[in-house]
Amino acid sequence: MMAGIVRRVAVAAMVLGGVGVMVGQVPVAGQAQDGSTPAYAMQVTSRLVLLDVVVTDAEGRFVPGLDVTKFRVEEDGVPQGIRNFDAPEGHVMPAALRGKLVVNSSADLVKIGNAPVNVLVVDEINTPYMEIAYTQQMMVRFLMRQPKVLEQPTLLVAVGSKHLMVLHDFTQNREDLVASVKTHVTEADFTAMLANLNGGSMVAEDGMLKTLSALMQVATSVQGYPGRKNVIWMGPGYSRTLEVSRGLRGQPHSSAGAVVRLVTNRMLVAHITLYTIDPAGPYRPHSVGGPGGPGMDQAATGGEEGDVYTAPGRNATFHTFARSTGGTVITGRNDLDAQITKSEQQGSRYYTLAYTPAFNAGAKPEAFRKIQVMVDVPGVSVTTRNGYFGGREEVAQVMDNTAKTQPPALVSDLLNAGRSQLVYTGLHSDAQRTKDGYAVNVQAKDLQWAVQGDGTRESEVTVMGACFDSKGKLLAQHAAELREQIAPTDDIGGAAKVGFAFPFVVPPNTARVRIVVRDAATGTMGTVNAQL
Repeated sequence: MMAGIVRRVAVAAMVLGGVGVMVGQVPVAGQAQDGSTPAYAMQVTSRLVLLDVVVTDAEGRFVPGLDVTKFRVEEDGVPQGIRNFDAPEGHVMPAALRGKLVVNSSADLVKIGNAPVNVLVVDEINTPYMEIAYTQQMMVRFLMRQPKVLEQPTLLVAVGSKHLMVLHDFTQNREDLVASVKTHVTEADFTAMLANLNGGSMVAEDGMLKTLSALMQVATSVQGYPGRKNVIWMGPGYSRTLEVSRGLRGQPHSSAGAVVRLVTNRMLVAHITLYTIDPAGPYRPHSVGGPGGPGMDQAATGGEEGDVYTAPGRNATFHTFARSTGGTVITGRNDLDAQITKSEQQGSRYYTLAYTPAFNAGAKPEAFRKIQVMVDVPGVSVTTRNGYFGGREEVAQVMDNTAKTQPPALVSDLLNAGRSQLVYTGLHSDAQRTKDGYAVNVQAKDLQWAVQGDGTRESEVTVMGACFDSKGKLLAQHAAELREQIAPTDDIGGAAKVGFAFPFVVPPNTARVRIVVRDAATGTMGTVNAQL
């Protein structure tokens, strides 16, 4: 319904086929659990490529004052025309808000324009227990070096053996983050700990899947915020690409490359740069595009282990994954808190370039497109994302009611979002309790609208509700496919919302209701912690 007029509501029940999707289960798009091929929508063949570019001198200091004429971009060796250019001053906190505590939750991010934000991640999957404690100590030291009101709003999460845990939603309050780190109890992997005590490895066998699943959840959740997100990952991440073969066993045509592609696309859309800081390994200063020759010869390129995207089945280490997003890798430093600070600073001063790729007749549709950014200034280094996947970006659609299972990508997205405490911002939504469920309202401009034959416009969403008791136990969940039509004259701009009626029985002893909304055409998601 919109503007008080109900056009049509269509409801279809949806069978999710189980309740147990946790951190670590990364689906491969294009393959249903029963081996069938699901339907897809939103096939994108062109895009506006957005690049954040950090330019530093020989001493590692940021180089300010450059204009668009100093930059040149090539994709697969083909020169590209820069359509948009923002200097560092174009994406900072509004002057009137600097030094003020304006962000206390994800809902407050709308107040800061497109200024960058941070996501601090504590990796508890593959990290030895004692190093987790050290990492937490360094994080506290890092936070205590910051002003009481942080310049960049920060989200704090931990990736445990079973769950992605939100330790604190986005905030600028330093003391609240420090308290969250100090009171957090590590979700230890006792199986890995026992193996380590017996002389084996502490590394989880499914570490790659769990790590990439966590990255995918974070990327999907922050997609609705336009600014740059600096994901600072504290811990080693996964170490072996072969780990993915165990997690994908039984899914035909699955591969490490398919998983990397899926997560990479989510991170590109979400405007994420990944920094990884590993306190355990030997110090190897890695960055995309290290010191190079003068002038136009300096380009941002991949790391020394090879390009994670061109040969993901062989080279998809976590370090190359981070460098390929334009981030850096720091390992084995005693001054870990200082290195976190350095990564944060690098993520706050950058130029932003955008271009629409020129057609390359020789490129395969889904091939990795290599990006080089060159700066016409002698002796500088350039750090940026080194490419993206071309071709069609497919979004899993809900199968008919007669289907026994739904596409794993769709099910994983819904169930992970339903059980998470992350705030998904792609669809700005709210919900009100009704006598037979909830009225779910979504900002109309966030949705994809299809024009019908009579001129009306239709949008389709998948809505899932999950009920939990006071201890966090799942009591019930239900999903439905909902459609809504609006008149050709209805305004979908500004703050206009469209309402979807969601029948949902809330069982006794429910302490919390989580509602997930997913646009059926784009896969964009929003979440609501609904009132009982």
